[in-house]
Amino acid sequence: MALFIERRKQYRLPFEDKVIFTDGVRSLTAYASNISKGGLFVTSVEPYPIETKGHIAFFLPGQDKCLSFKAKIVHIVFDRQRCEVDNGMGFMFADVTAEQQAILNGHLEREQDAYLELKKILAAERPNSEEISRCLVGLPSLRRHDLLALRYKVNRICTLFEASPELQSGGPLRQASVS
Repeated sequence: MALFIERRKQYRLPFEDKVIFTDGVRSLTAYASNISKGGLFVTSVEPYPIETKGHIAFFLPGQDKCLSFKAKIVHIVFDRQRCEVDNGMGFMFADVTAEQQAILNGHLEREQDAYLELKKILAAERPNSEEISRCLVGLPSLRRHDLLALRYKVNRICTLFEASPELQSGGPLRQASVS
């Protein structure tokens, strides 16, 4: 049995919103599926070539200013045989200003806090639906899930915050104690 080796330096959290990428010749409007401190993954059935450089722009929830970064495609997933695999491109942000990084870090920390709070709520045998709804306001990508799927997804994401020591050397978003 082959072991999966995690090579990511930063955790990714779900992020399902429109992004615009241009390499100066062509432009692409697509949806992101996850985001980290250093980049994001965009779904596309026609990915640009690896090492393509350009600019990527998107809005974070609760922000009225668009974030725009220089970006480079560092990873491509293209699998015609498996429809359950999202095809697309992994972008790495470049030349990020301190202000941009602070905005991005703040978003990711709020998301982490929201997931941890929702995990606590869902741990109850009969979770309070009003508390769940309140939490889901800040986590719109989870709204379509029923209780069973919600528990699975939230627990799965929260495992990122409890990573093994080998993975923590890459720098977690923030250490969290989850009970």
